[in-house]
Formats: sequence, structure tokens, C-alpha cells
Amino acid sequence: MKTNIKKTLTILPLVTAIICSGAQSFAQNGKYLLKGNIAKATGKIYLEHELNGNPVKLDSTNVTNGEFVFKGTVKSPGFYSLSNKGLKYPIQFILENSAITVTKTADSLAMAQIKGSAAQDVYMGFYTGPWKEITATAGGIYGKLDKAEKAAKAAGTKVDSLTRAGIDKEFADLDTKNQLAVKDYISKHPSSAGAAAVIYDRFIGYPNFPVARELFAGLTKEAQQSSIGMMITKSLAIDAKTAKGKLAPAIRMTDKDGKIVQLSDFKGKYVLIDFWASWCGPCRKENPNVVAAYKKYHDKGFEILGISLDSKKDAWLKAIEADGLSWTHVSELKGWQNTAATEYGVKAVPASFLIDPNGKVVGKDLRGEELNKTLAQLFK
Repeated sequence: MKTNIKKTLTILPLVTAIICSGAQSFAQNGKYLLKGNIAKATGKIYLEHELNGNPVKLDSTNVTNGEFVFKGTVKSPGFYSLSNKGLKYPIQFILENSAITVTKTADSLAMAQIKGSAAQDVYMGFYTGPWKEITATAGGIYGKLDKAEKAAKAAGTKVDSLTRAGIDKEFADLDTKNQLAVKDYISKHPSSAGAAAVIYDRFIGYPNFPVARELFAGLTKEAQQSSIGMMITKSLAIDAKTAKGKLAPAIRMTDKDGKIVQLSDFKGKYVLIDFWASWCGPCRKENPNVVAAYKKYHDKGFEILGISLDSKKDAWLKAIEADGLSWTHVSELKGWQNTAATEYGVKAVPASFLIDPNGKVVGKDLRGEELNKTLAQLFK
């Protein structure tokens, strides 16, 4: 599994919205009326929207006894958030031109309640419905994997191949179930930006671009052209730039000593562009497989360019040393704002791109046995 750039939104919508008649009239004029009551909010509260991967403050207003009001208009439904010094995390939701209320009690663990956004209801309907069964199954598989790894560690060995293969098969079956669940849900809400949001979460955030393309094509034009739909369109276009056979986008970045490293420096060799981070658990678990592949094929012309999405140099360098990653490493120490990650459309880590001696993409997200099989075929 991957560590994702965007966490599942911590909100719980209610299908039935209680809205006064005046608010309804306001919404019918093609504008939104966003009212809130957030117990811990004080001072100013900010309405934010993501632009090029960065949250941008679009508007602000004063909070009085936890209450506030925003008025405005949006071209189409999109992901927005509310931030305030009294909130540990921003409240994220789908904003559209309607009368919307946001309520959050003093309990820091309680989710915010969002009422009045039809797209939000469709979006969260997936997570309060089909997704619950999927996560319950996933929890059981992860528990089984954790138990096997602890037993192997206690015995000073690795999880045996038969057990690992069985667990991998369970994850693969669950992934198929996930795809079917999303497809079924999307087919029932093809005109909603909330359906586009589910596609974005499940198959852009956790990349599976072929499935994303298939499902996106089934949405109505209105949903495709929503703000969220345009995010999907942009991501699919970036993915197409790194399709097999395409010339890999240029990379120019500094290593830990400040020396400029370019992707073109590796011309003539197979190179794995490996996006990772010290804080990424799945990345650290995959590192032993990458180390093994590097040792086996490095002398035959295999190189690795590690690109870290860390923001703290010490953590980055300690992870390199701890995991024995003896290849070339670069980073801008800007986290998810890394320029190469943006150029390559990386939404989750670990992510990798295998480049041939001519600089063309020959594989994506090759891990574990899949990486070994691919390299064995290339260097046979």
C-alpha cells in the first residue's frame, strides 16, 4: 500500500439538510451561503482552495462565539477547506453554490457535520457505505501480515514465500473488490462531482490511471468539467507524459552535498527513478527489495536515482544510512512540493519509473518480485 498526499476527508455529511428559506433563495441565485458553528474556532477563519498543490486562502471572516458566515460563488463544485488556529486540522469538504452548514463540537475527535452540499453527500456516501466493508477486510489482512512479520522477526528470518504469496493474493483480491465497488457506486451517480471526487481519491490519489480513465469516461460532461473533474483530467494528462515508450521528463536536483544531479547523467543505463520519503512506512518496507535488486544488477548497468519527498535533511540522511541505500540521492526538501514529483504526477509514495538507456519509460511502480522479474528479463 502507499502513503497518500491527501488524507480521507474527516467529515461526516448528513443527507437531509435543514436550511432556512432565505438561505435557499440565496443559493438559487447561483451563489453559496456557507454558515458554520465550530466550538473551538476563535479569531479569523479562512476558506482555502488548493492551487497547484498548495492551499491558497481565498477568503476570511471573523468568528463570533464559534459562528461565522461566508458568501460567494464558485464556477463548479470543488474541494475546499476551513482552517482556524482552534482547529488541529483543516475541515475539508466539497463547496458548491448552495446553502451549506458546517458544525463541529468541542470534542476534538468528533468529525465535522456538513449539510447542504449534494456533491458532498454523494462523495461521503461511498465512505459511509461500500468503503466500510473494504476497510474492514483490509484490516484483517494487515493484521495477518503484521503477525507473520513479527513471528519472522522473532525467529530471525523473513516471512516465508508461501505465506507472503497468500497475503499478496488477498490484497490483490481486495483491490479487485475495491474497483468493483467504486464502479458500481459511480454508475449510480454519474452526474455528480462527488462521484468524480471518489474517482480522484481511489484511483488518482492511489494511482491506477487505466481504471481512473475508464470510470471518468462514464461521468456526464457536467461532472467531468467540475473543479474536481478538471483535477482528474490534469492528472491523466501528466500520466500520459510518462507512459511506456515516452521520453522521461528531465530532472535536475541537488544531492546531499549540493551537487547538481541530472537524469541525463544516467544515459546509457537502465535507471529506476525512486520517489520515497523517510516518513513513508511502505517505502521503508520496500527498500530491502530495492537494495537487493541494486546489488544484483548494478554491475550490469542498473542505476537508481532516489528522490526524497522529505522536508528535513537529518531525517532523510538517517533513513538512507539506516536502510543501506547506496545509490544516488537527491531532494529539494520541500515535501510534496518537489518539482520532479509534480512533473511526474506523483500523488503517493513509494512511486517509481524505470527508464531505459535512451531515456524512455519502460515501467512504472515496479516493486518486489515484479521489479526483479523485469530486471531479469532486461539483463538476461
